[in-house]
Amino acid sequence: MNSHETITHQLNPPQKKAVETLDGPVLILAGAGSGKTRVLTHRMANIVASGAASTDEILCVTFTNKAAKEMEHRIYKLLSDLGVSVTRDMWVSTFHSFCVRILRKHIDLLDYKKPFTIYDSGDQLAMVKRVMGALNINDKMFPAKNFQSRIGGAKMKGLLPEALTANSKSTMFTMDPKSLEVYTRYEEEMKRANALDFDDLLVKTYELFRMYPALLEQYQNKFRYIMVDEYQDTNHIQYLLVQQLSKAHRNLCVVGDEDQSIYSWRGADISNILDFEKDFPEAVIVKLEENYRSSSNIVTAATKVIANNTQRKEKTLFTSNPQGALIQVREERNEYDEARYVAKTIQGMLDSGSGNLNDYAIFYRTNAQSRVLEEQLRALALPYRLIGGIRFYERAEIKDVLAYLRLSMNFRDDIALKRIINVPARGLGKTTVETIEQKANELRLSLFETLQIVINEKTFNAGTTSKLRRFSDLIEDLITQQKAFSLSQFYSIVLEKTEYVQNLKKEDTPEAEARIENLEELDNAMAQFEHERGEEATLSNYLEEMTLASDQDQVDGTANSVTMMTMHISKGLEYPYVFIVGCEENLFPSRRGDEENPDDIEEERRLAYVGMTRAREKLWMTHTKIRRVWGQEQMNPPSRFLKEIPKELTEFSSAVFSGNTPRFATGGRFGSSSYGKEANDDDFAQTSYSDDYSQDESVFQVTKSSGYEKGQRVRHPTFGPGSIFATEGDGDHLKISVLFQDNTIKKFVAKYARLEKI
Repeated sequence: MNSHETITHQLNPPQKKAVETLDGPVLILAGAGSGKTRVLTHRMANIVASGAASTDEILCVTFTNKAAKEMEHRIYKLLSDLGVSVTRDMWVSTFHSFCVRILRKHIDLLDYKKPFTIYDSGDQLAMVKRVMGALNINDKMFPAKNFQSRIGGAKMKGLLPEALTANSKSTMFTMDPKSLEVYTRYEEEMKRANALDFDDLLVKTYELFRMYPALLEQYQNKFRYIMVDEYQDTNHIQYLLVQQLSKAHRNLCVVGDEDQSIYSWRGADISNILDFEKDFPEAVIVKLEENYRSSSNIVTAATKVIANNTQRKEKTLFTSNPQGALIQVREERNEYDEARYVAKTIQGMLDSGSGNLNDYAIFYRTNAQSRVLEEQLRALALPYRLIGGIRFYERAEIKDVLAYLRLSMNFRDDIALKRIINVPARGLGKTTVETIEQKANELRLSLFETLQIVINEKTFNAGTTSKLRRFSDLIEDLITQQKAFSLSQFYSIVLEKTEYVQNLKKEDTPEAEARIENLEELDNAMAQFEHERGEEATLSNYLEEMTLASDQDQVDGTANSVTMMTMHISKGLEYPYVFIVGCEENLFPSRRGDEENPDDIEEERRLAYVGMTRAREKLWMTHTKIRRVWGQEQMNPPSRFLKEIPKELTEFSSAVFSGNTPRFATGGRFGSSSYGKEANDDDFAQTSYSDDYSQDESVFQVTKSSGYEKGQRVRHPTFGPGSIFATEGDGDHLKISVLFQDNTIKKFVAKYARLEKI
């Protein structure tokens, strides 16, 4: 068997075609679980093994560091098995990591210094606030996060301040004068800090190539083949970069699934994949439609749901896997009972020998839903891991020490300096820092440079000047030391010289002890980084990798715990057993405004498709009669996505009571008989409710003495006309539940609701 046959012999016909079609533009439409990573890795191995290009002449871009490392490992193994030695670098990375690699070499062409600092979103927000202070913009009237969002939106379109005017007709993106003023000054301050934010990594690389055509030509010629994974998730600036780099050879292969495009809120443009043939009319189209991951019932259900979308290519997912269990659709009375049901089901499955804890995942639409689930998992002593909460590197003590590391590498990093100038406390108060910052703004210098000036000029009294000098000496010492020691050695030096751990020990509290443990874990992380990267384990490389880590990079398949995350984070992952909770209208699909936007609903449906297709063996989808949102009880109908699943693929059960008898829903609630089956009389039908809901159906009795009657028409100033569904209490404590035209039920305190009888 020759090398080509070895690479392709285990592939199905469409996969084989994708791997063998090397030259020219190729669009691979890869349905969920259809083996796209296998295709990408085998295709790259085929390019190298066939002699079409060496490993460093192929650019392969994906969306998480974890995926990039896995792909690189697989490609090395494939080539090694073929006896092909890899002697050159591989360019397998995320877009951001690729751009960092380019900028590390050429950032000086944009008048930045080497090395530069990468700001995360927290640092970026701090810089926006600093700019607002310099421009005397009131942060209560004009929230900093709004400016941060507008700046990010402009950069995702590839638009820097000079390309924008408030009334520009030449771009698809406009910015109001105040935002443009903030954006312009923000860019100046970032340049002075020798720092780039996440979006800058892409924008500055694009600008670099635009400004230096010879450099662009060098990389165009270098990358004979370009492959882009998850193409449906690319935004406009990523699209522009791909167009730039692929122009010379046009050997561009993009892999994606428009049915899994779920990131429009962060700039992803589904038209990039939908319009690929317009950009490349000669493109070869390959469809990967066989799912190898999930049971037949799950694949069929997800396929029927996504078929209701209009923004999609013509393809149908199928599988040869066994039919598997029916999808369990469960109705509970409130979010506490829903969480209890999920926790007890997992416990029951584990007791019966169904897998380990890390085989179970719980998905939800919003992070706020995790709290109640966490409580119930803790109640049953079920270990869990929360993905997308406060990340390790966002903890205060970690950010403090990293700020020292950053400042020792780049003394112009004003955000790092502001964070630690009085951490640990050294008697340098807010007024002192503001005075230094004001002078820095006037002189257009960094805070550290300004610090030297105020010390020499003795701007402050002797005591303050002495404290500033000690701090300045400390930073200068660290700047010198970091050049002479390894990463982990320098980390120990920083902890010793700053007395950070020493101060925590003085506190002698459980919280301080936990923070010390986190700093020890950071030491372990650095040691592991040194072990993996060898000579490349520099401070600059470590800070870069840490800053670019995504939520999905937190996922540890070896951790023996239930995994919890939003559906957005779940993309690209898979588990034997999956629970999707909160399947109710206005929660999932969520609703952003009074008017229903068809494009938003289609994206929410794609999110449902992503969530459902993460499950390999068994899928549960739960919804509640009542859910407390922002302190108010809401009664929303079950999600339309449940209705779109064929009834023969589901098993419906309910634990909603009427008096002391469990009430099982009839088909009328869903407009079909999808859920007309009676549930099994199991433990969950006898769930004891939380105190908030221990009043049986009496809370829903409408009394005429209240002045309101069931069915009475009322109008709310925000939500419009509706009908009274129920009341409870009386007098000042009277609460009214109103059913509005969009089928949502909202509960109001009558005294404050401003309801108008109509």
